[in-house]
Formats: sequence, structure tokens, C-alpha cells
Amino acid sequence: MTTGVVSPVLVGRVAEGASIRAVYERARSRQAATVLISGEAGIGKSRLVAETVRHLPDSPLTLVGGCLERGSQGAPFVPFVAILRDLVRQLGRDQVTPLLPPGGSALGDWLPDLGPAPERYSRTRLLEEVLTLVSRVARTRPVVVVVEDLHWADESTGELFAYLTRNMTDAAVLLIGTLRTGEHPHRQLFAELDRRPEMVHIALDPLDERQVSELLAAIDGQPPDPARGRRVHQRSGGNPMFVEALSDVDEAPAEDLRGLLLARITDLGDASRDLLSAMAVAGTEVSDELLLDVCGLPERQTHEALRDLVELGHAVPRDERYSIRHDLIREVVYTSLLPGERRLLHRRCAAALTDREPDSAALAEHWMAAGQVDAALPVAWRAACHAARLHARDEELQLLELILANWERVVDPAGLVGAGRAEVLRRAASAAFATGRSNRGVALSTAALDELDPTAGPERRATLLGLRGQLRQRLDGTGTQDLEHALTLLPPGTSTDVRSRLLSTLAIVGIGAHRHGESRRHAIEALRLADQLDDDGLRAPALLVLAMLVLHDVFSGTDGDTELSRRRFAESRRLAESVGDDHTFLTSFQWESLMLGYSGRYEEAVELARTGQREADRLGHARSRGSMLAMARAANLRTLGRWDEAVEVVQNALADGPPPLYAAALRLVTADIAYCRGEADQFELLLRQLVEFARHAHSADEVKAEIAILRISWAAEQGDHDLADRVLGEHLAPARAAWLPPEVMRLALVGARAQRARRVAAPRNRQVAAAVTARFAEITALVEARYAATPELAAHRLTIEAIAADQLPAWDRAAEAWRHLHNPYQTAVVLTDAAATALASNNRPGALSRLREAGALAARLRATPLLTRMDDLKRRGRLVDNDDGPTVNDFGLTRRELDVLQVLARGRSNTQIADELFISGNTVATHVARILTKLGVTTRTEAAARAHESGLL
Repeated sequence: MTTGVVSPVLVGRVAEGASIRAVYERARSRQAATVLISGEAGIGKSRLVAETVRHLPDSPLTLVGGCLERGSQGAPFVPFVAILRDLVRQLGRDQVTPLLPPGGSALGDWLPDLGPAPERYSRTRLLEEVLTLVSRVARTRPVVVVVEDLHWADESTGELFAYLTRNMTDAAVLLIGTLRTGEHPHRQLFAELDRRPEMVHIALDPLDERQVSELLAAIDGQPPDPARGRRVHQRSGGNPMFVEALSDVDEAPAEDLRGLLLARITDLGDASRDLLSAMAVAGTEVSDELLLDVCGLPERQTHEALRDLVELGHAVPRDERYSIRHDLIREVVYTSLLPGERRLLHRRCAAALTDREPDSAALAEHWMAAGQVDAALPVAWRAACHAARLHARDEELQLLELILANWERVVDPAGLVGAGRAEVLRRAASAAFATGRSNRGVALSTAALDELDPTAGPERRATLLGLRGQLRQRLDGTGTQDLEHALTLLPPGTSTDVRSRLLSTLAIVGIGAHRHGESRRHAIEALRLADQLDDDGLRAPALLVLAMLVLHDVFSGTDGDTELSRRRFAESRRLAESVGDDHTFLTSFQWESLMLGYSGRYEEAVELARTGQREADRLGHARSRGSMLAMARAANLRTLGRWDEAVEVVQNALADGPPPLYAAALRLVTADIAYCRGEADQFELLLRQLVEFARHAHSADEVKAEIAILRISWAAEQGDHDLADRVLGEHLAPARAAWLPPEVMRLALVGARAQRARRVAAPRNRQVAAAVTARFAEITALVEARYAATPELAAHRLTIEAIAADQLPAWDRAAEAWRHLHNPYQTAVVLTDAAATALASNNRPGALSRLREAGALAARLRATPLLTRMDDLKRRGRLVDNDDGPTVNDFGLTRRELDVLQVLARGRSNTQIADELFISGNTVATHVARILTKLGVTTRTEAAARAHESGLL
């Protein structure tokens, strides 16, 4: 039975395909070669074989046969009969018959068209005839023999397959068999064959999360969705057949998949089915002792049933516990139970766990599923508290949501839980904040505010407003209003601890919004209150802000001491860890990493962000703060030219489903890499997603700034110079007013390059020339208003100056600045610009040396557009061999004359042709005269027309 959905491409089997090809090469050299491919049902054995064999060199003759399900009593050699029939069909009876023994072949009993078989022959002769026939066919063409589903093979088929494996020598034949793992009659036979040197065993593993995402993308024709891939991977176990079955259904199992999975357990004995049902109800992993209590079977019978389930591949042991192999199988078994059966088994599980795990989430869920809500709620509350202590914030949120969903189903929920509904909502909102579920957190905190008793003190309301403000800030940057409102509820001199925390939170928000003066005032006041209370927990966030503000001092040209900043980060981190302030603790890693990156210390920044990510995972903040640490790490990896690693970091972070703002920041990194690599489809998709985010985000200024920079670069690259200039013009004033210097410098640099491209595209347009001059003046003013206080800012300034001056020494100074920063892409870009300037002054050796260095860097990065530009420079600058040699055309035009003709046909003057091709005006005039003569025309217009007519262009 199939799922009805099949991926158009094979995903995730590169190494396995390479192994098959390697064995095929061995077969082509007439060495014994057999491949056995094993794996569970649906893992993709047949697909791997088909896709790989289809692309083998020398177009081998491929013969395929499959065993019938559960063998075929009374019909031996079923797959080999099919293989013989396939051979006759492909070669024709007239070509096959001469290869058979004279006087009759035993194979006539398989296929009567081959003539009558001898009346009597030994089994060995039959085997030998198959071997001989295939070997003779392989004398003129390689042969691949594929036998599918050997786990269902009849005894004769198994024997013949083994015979061919041992004896197929000195023939260009590759023998391939596919075999399902688990119990089957031929396990011992194939175990023995596996030890033979001619046998290569390929065991197919499930796909990993990324491969599942790729498979779903191939099926849907859409870009990979890491979050969806993670969900489907969890439910499918990475089995491609199950992934395909889940590709067009939402959360419920597909009906055809349900039938497929149920068919796998139909023939189990009663004890095994009962045990599988108990395991499905008990959960993902369960001990045999618990199963004994739940099933009520004798111990010996339980262990025998467990052994059967393991050997048949339905269950797997893990550290003395057992689980059903696939979540999908568990779901199908679970849903096949009658409601009463499920409740009974859940009740038995709960009773068995009450003494073993009294505060576990599993116990709460079992009581709930058994319909015992009164018993479930207090356990769920205790389990949530326990999860919080372990920093298992996702689990905490799930348990608190369970309590809230069932709050109205009991008489006295607050008495059972030991807390009011407002407190449960607050705890749930806090857990949502920790896990990055900002939308849900806003809803929960709003509900908590609505739930508060009107007589509740202002401190509780202020605390909830502060939490909602943080959640809203993450969601769309609109949390300031809640935070400021919360602060007004607590006048100076009251609730000092809450007020200090709110001030620090406002200061942190101000950092993201570039309101540095306001942030400094809030942080200083927060620190004063913390010192007044001698509270390290309050000192930590205030010190965090003051540490980051040192970088602002550096940018603004005041006395910024980065070592002082690092000491403050370290102290903030130490204090936050000591008091359990996860948010401040993790943010210290992120901000210090960003500061190191801004200072040009990219390697240190990467390692610090990596450490922070590990801590975020440990503390249960992978989706929230961990995703921003991933962004800091990926951004610095991108700068260092470690692009593949950066993309991997981003994809892993996106798979966690981070908040929209964080997801946008992550996508910016991969969008920039896609742009630099010329991956147009991927870049345009990411850019559309980012622009859509920016359209609805109320704040997120830093992300919007980076989006604008990408839009300018892309518009200029596509030749839409008006759009590039319009976007640049829209952002010059905001940049001057609020952007950080690194963003300002990046805007200025892409703006300068866009203006240069705009001028080149319209060399004789005076209006464009005047507009470009005016825009360059704005860019220069913007740059001069910023201090080049860090090596990266200095490199940007030098590059912008080089664009304006277009002199080789200026370009070389800029290249050295980027080289010193170990930024390979910017180094390559500037060296390419320098090579163009060198060519313009006929300095071909200088141009070639710079292009060689740039080419090596760009090739390592796979920066295709930049490499293409370099190739164009080499061609136009005659930096390739035989530029003036003859070419294949009817007019005898040389390569250089064709170059001139191509530019001439665009309506360019001799001076413009000379500028574009880096040659003198006199040389152009000589080439034009020769072109007119060779084409037999008298005017440039006629030459262009003749070139078009003749296909020269």
C-alpha cells in the first residue's frame, strides 16, 4: 500500500549512492560485486537503487525482479523468473537463445519461449545456467541484477541469490538485493553472506531533520521549512514513506498510512498486541516492570511478548526501557483502541506511577486521560514546578496550559493546585517568554491582568505589565508602552525591587531601539536602587546595559573602553548566574558577542556566541535567547567567510520556531549569503519574507535597516537604479538620526556602489550625472558625521573613499583594511574594484595579480556573481590567452574586434568603448575601421545591424 504522495527527488542518500557506484566500478573491472541494502519498511531501499542505477555510467543493462510478500509456496525463483523475462524483453529472444546450452535449457521451465527444457536436470545446473547466461550477456555490456524484498524470498530464490554472490566472478555484473530489517527466514543466510569480501552491506538509516525538511520541500515544491521538518521528523522517525504520508495531512495520521501500519501488527499474538497497546498508552519509553503492572500478564509471558515485539521491529530497547519504534505506529495503535480500553489502561498507568513518579508530568497526563481531573491538577502543578527547577520551560508551559484548560472542570481548582488562576496565568506567561512563544505569552499575560482582583496591589499589576511589555517587545517591538505604564504605578520610593527591574528592562529595550541616553539614565537609576537593596539579582541587568553602552561610547567617539565593557559583561553574567536570572545571563553572551564582532574580533565573537547557545539549550531558552545567540554567531561566521557553517546555524535555529523578530534577524544572514552567491530564487523568497515582516512590525529598527541595505544592493544588481536610489534616499535621514554606525556605514557603502552603477548605466545622461553627484555628497556627509572608531568602520570609510577617488592606492588601502579583518568577501570585492582601476590605466600585471587573489577568495566562498564579474574584467581587459586570435565566424573578426563590436552595437562612442574595454581611443578607432571593412559596411549603424542579422552578438 502506498501513501499516494511520492517525492520527485531522492533526498539524503548521497553517501549510500556513492557506495553503490563504487561497487559498480568494481564490477566493471570484472571483480565479484554484490550490494545488500537493508532497512525498515518505507526507508527508501528501492528508491535508492532505482535512482542510483539509472545514472550509472556505460548504460548498464538493468534487470529487476521482486519477491512476493510472505514468499510464494509452490512458485520458486519468482524474482529470477521476472528477471529472465525482462532480459528477453530487452534483448529479444533471438539474442538470448544462442547464449543458452544447446539441446535445451533448464530455463525453459521458467520461460517456455526459450524452448523445451530437458526432461531431467539437477538443481545445480539450473543455478549454473543463470550464472552463465548473465555472465555471457555482460561480455558486451555491464549488467545490473536487482532482487527486491529478499526478506520475502522463497528458499530457492535465497539459494540462487547466494550462489550468484559467491560465483559471479570475472563478469561485469553488479548484483543488488534489498532486505527489510527484522525477522525473516533468511537472516542467517544473509548474515553469512555479509561476511564475504565481495558483499557490501548498506544499512539505511532514517533521515535526519534537515533531510526531512528537504524531502517535504521537494514534495511541495516549496523552500524547506525547518520547523515543519522538525515536527514531521518527530512523528515519522525519519522514515521517508511516513514523511510522504504526512506531507499532505496536518496532525492526524493519513488513513492509508493508518492501514499500512495496522497491517504490520495484525498477525501479532494476543499477548504481544496487549503489550503493544499498553506501550502505546504508557508513552514513549516504559520499563518492563511498569508494563507488568499495566498489562496484568504473567512475567514470563510479558517478557516473551516483549522479545517478539523487539525482534519483529515493532519495539526497541533503550537503556532497559522499551518504546514503540515510530510515533506513528504508537498513534495508530493508540487510536485503534476503544475509548473504554484507553481509559482503563491510562488508569492502570496512573496507579502504577503514583508511587514511582508522584510529581511527574506523565502521571498528570494519565490521570487526565483516565478522566480523573481532580487527581490530575495537583500533580500537574507539582510537575510544572519541578520542570521550572530543571529549566524545562516548554514542559512547564504545557503543564500549566493543561491546568488552565481544565480549570473549570473541578469544583475548587485553586484549592487543589494551591494557587489562584491569575498566578497560574502569570507563571504560564513567564514560561512562554522563556520559550520564545511571544504570541501565546501576550495572551496569557493579558488574561492574567484581566483576572487580577481590582483590590490587588499595584505591584502585581506592574509586574504583569512588565512581563507583557517584554513579550510584546520580542513580538513586534511595541512593549515600551506597557513598561512605562508599569513604572508609573510604582512612584519613586515604593516597591524598590520591582521598580529597579522595570528600569533595567526599559534600559534593555532602549538599547535595541538605539535610545542610548534614555537607556543610560534608566540603567544608572536601576543600579542605584540595586545597591540600595544590596541585591545582586537587580545589579546584573543594570550592569548588562552599562556594559553594552560602552560600545555606544566607542561609536560616538567618546572615551569607550572595550576592556571595561568586557569586565562589566563578565560581572553581570556572574551575578545573573548566581541568582538564576537566565534572561540576563544569556543576553550577556549575545551582547558581548555583538560587541566583539563590531570591534573586529570575529573569532572570539563566534566562540562566545557558541558558548551562549549551549547555555541557552541547557536552560531551556533555545527558542528565545538561543535564537539570537545563533544570529550573533551566524553573523560573525558570515563575516569570516564561513558561509556554509553560518547557514547551518541559522537553519538549526529556525527549526526551533523562534519569535518573528528573531526569525527575521536570522533570515537576514542567509539572505545576504544567498545574494552574494547569486542564489536568486532563495534570495528573492527571503527578501519577500523580510519585507512582509517589516511592513507589519511597529519597531524592529535594526532589522528594517538591514532589509533596506539588502533591497538597495539587489535593486542595483538587477539594474533598477531608480529603485535603488529611492530606497537609499528614504533611509539616509533615519540613518543619520537613529542608526548605529555599523549600519550607517553599510548603508553608505552599498549606496555609493549603487550610485556608481547608476552613473555607469547612463554615461551620457547629464541629469543622472547631477543626481549622482548630489547623492554622493549626501553619502559623504553621512560618513563624515561618523567616527571610524573600530577597524570595521575604518574599512568601510576607506572603501567609500576609494569609490569616490577611484585611484589604485586608495583601493589598495581599503583592501588591506578588509584583509586585516579576515573578511574574505569584502577583500575580494575591493580587490576586484582595484583590478578594474588598474586596467583603466593599462596596468594589466597589477590587475591580474589582484584578480588572482580575489578569485581564490571568491571561489572558496562560491560567490558566483563576483566570479562572473572577474571573468568579464579578464575578458574585456585582455587578461586571457589569445584574445586577438581568430574566432569562428564568417567575417574573420578577432576576439578583440568582437568585443568592440558588442559595445559598439549598444550605441557607445569610441571614448565609451575605450573606457569599458580598458584600451585607448586610437586603438578603438583602428578596431572600428577593421570591423567596418570586414563586415562590408560603411557606418556604425550598418555594422550593428549586420552583427545582429549574422548572430555575432
